[in-house]
Amino acid sequence: DKVFATSSVDALIHAVESFLSPKASPLTDLFGAKAIEMIMEGYKKIIERGGNSKENRADLLKDFALASNYAGIAFGNAGCGAVHALSYAHGGAFHIPHGEANFICFTEVFKMYMRKQPVGKIQEANKIFCDVLGCSEDVVYEELDAFLGKILEKKPLREYGMTEDQVAPFAKSTIDNQQRLLGNNYVELSEEEIAEIFQNLY
Repeated sequence: DKVFATSSVDALIHAVESFLSPKASPLTDLFGAKAIEMIMEGYKKIIERGGNSKENRADLLKDFALASNYAGIAFGNAGCGAVHALSYAHGGAFHIPHGEANFICFTEVFKMYMRKQPVGKIQEANKIFCDVLGCSEDVVYEELDAFLGKILEKKPLREYGMTEDQVAPFAKSTIDNQQRLLGNNYVELSEEEIAEIFQNLY
């Protein structure tokens, strides 16, 4: 169950990060948006059936595989950004599965994006989530965390062993080692802003 959860959440984040990438194109947008919709709708069915189990997802696996492929086409061309960039620090330090490490910082990164540039492509991504969740944009990240939390538990980083002293080193490591990914951000994030995200996740 957890392998499905972490892998599919990773595919969802591939899709939405590539959708917001400055390298996105009409082609990658088509694949990314469709992947987001398919994965979210698939999760909705799993949750309505009682939760993430082999029986509740059995007839949806083909759709999830196809959605993952669509997301792969999108991020293979447009790239992933800060969610993936930040995830390497705690994922590597505490041996957290990759999709889970991404999920931990997903909405916190997007809250920072919204604070810096609320008008733009991010509104289109938020609308896709709002349409599935049946919520307004002002609460979309809280609703998204609650929704995805029914598929994969989200925990603060201190529960994995992180100490507050690691906030600054994790932010510096991200800036020093993840420019390949940070170059695909929706908006540029400073080391101080990345440290703030890690502090909020602690």
